[in-house]
Amino acid sequence: MSMDLGFALLFLLAAVLIGGLIWMLFNLRDYGIDTTPSDPIRGYCPICAAGLRKGEKIRSSVVEIGNVEIQTRIKGCPYCLGEKSTRKRTCPVCKANLPVDQLILAISDPRVDKRKLAIRGCKTCYPQGF
Repeated sequence: MSMDLGFALLFLLAAVLIGGLIWMLFNLRDYGIDTTPSDPIRGYCPICAAGLRKGEKIRSSVVEIGNVEIQTRIKGCPYCLGEKSTRKRTCPVCKANLPVDQLILAISDPRVDKRKLAIRGCKTCYPQGF
């Protein structure tokens, strides 16, 4: 009886090893099966945290203050702007609810990186920027 158990375990181990080798040899990408989503999420809205895909942009306005800083006033994305929006708009800093007409302020340093924004907040938590 113990001899049968040993053979069964040896057979199971051999089957797992052969299955693993077959899986490594025949990858799904080799057969033209696409394993990535066709329209991946490229970023997130800082106000409502909606996933943004290609062509969906955040509405904002940019004010350059010399060579010192660039202020960006972020209004929102297509999901949190408009009359039909059902998404909850919150400030990413103080977590307060934002009405549709209110925006948040982000600042970047053009000497370091123009595209890297540091979000400061809304009128409630960062009033000196407005």
